[in-house]
Amino acid sequence: MKVRRRDHLVCSWHQDGLRMGIPGHRRWIEVTPDLLDLLSKAGEGADTDELAEQFPAEERDRVRSAVGTLTELGVLVPQEGAPPLPPLWERWGAVAERFHDEARNANYLVHSPARVELVEDIVAEGDSPDIFKEYPDKPVVMLPRRPLRLDERVEEVFATRRTHRRFTGAPVSLDQLGTLLFHSFAPHRFIHGGPFGAQQCRVSSSAGGRHEVEAYVVVYDVEGVQPGLYHYSAARHALELLDADAPRERVAELTYHQEPSYEGAFTVFTTAVANRLAWKYRHPRAYRLWMYDAGHYGQTFALAATALGLGPFQTVAFADSEVERFLGVDPDEEFAVYLLSAGVPERPGPLVPTDFAFPPPSEVR
Repeated sequence: MKVRRRDHLVCSWHQDGLRMGIPGHRRWIEVTPDLLDLLSKAGEGADTDELAEQFPAEERDRVRSAVGTLTELGVLVPQEGAPPLPPLWERWGAVAERFHDEARNANYLVHSPARVELVEDIVAEGDSPDIFKEYPDKPVVMLPRRPLRLDERVEEVFATRRTHRRFTGAPVSLDQLGTLLFHSFAPHRFIHGGPFGAQQCRVSSSAGGRHEVEAYVVVYDVEGVQPGLYHYSAARHALELLDADAPRERVAELTYHQEPSYEGAFTVFTTAVANRLAWKYRHPRAYRLWMYDAGHYGQTFALAATALGLGPFQTVAFADSEVERFLGVDPDEEFAVYLLSAGVPERPGPLVPTDFAFPPPSEVR
């Protein structure tokens, strides 16, 4: 049988040497010099016996056995008739596939004595990240402490929530902005989180109550607030001025000139202070969690904006590294995850009838 190396293989250096990820599994094998030599000789295709003959006679049986094992593991595949890579991994690549494998089937140690020991070890280690980020030395705009009432019926909010791409250019009130930021990013109350300390109760859910999401607001046209880049202090319900020079043109450059990203009354860049999660959740699956949380925050923002009569927009189309430089954050500790914006929306006209019609049931397959 002729075999060849699998197209996508991921290797990683560890303290004990080089390892190779087994495709489709959260397992790794050690890459010895002999294994590396075998994979190199297999190349784009080689017969098992031909491979064995390239090694000393006393090693050939071991080589044949290794070829069989590596084929079972998927590191080697038959040259003919090997199942093709799923289109997903052809399109997203080996690194995404490896991450997917590593993030699956994590052991959460629920109701296990090992969980108690792990929690004790984490707490004893110390260095718990701060649950709030603040810029105490920056100029502050205190936001109204009494949010606007959200009297819109919930079914009306659900029915009218849309992603808006056109805005009137009218300013947004300070009360509207304050209410939106309060419901989207501020804690409404606190509870005791046991050994992990105080936990925030926000509208958006967050893994383990860690709330790693931070909000940076670029103000263009909000009554009572000078334009500029601000950090939203969830602890103080205030805007902390980071840069008074943050025009729409700068945000346009960061967002590939996607107009609704910067043509509303303000833009919100959300980030993840990832160590708030990593401190508690120490397995690769936890890397997914900030993605989920960013989505929770984005939907809360969109629904709250709709209830306030604003038009929300959201996107991940931005230059990550440039955004992080613009915000002044360390990408090893905090990275850009989602862009949200809002303004007074242009109201769409009446629906235009079309010739589209559903097929009769008999034609539906």
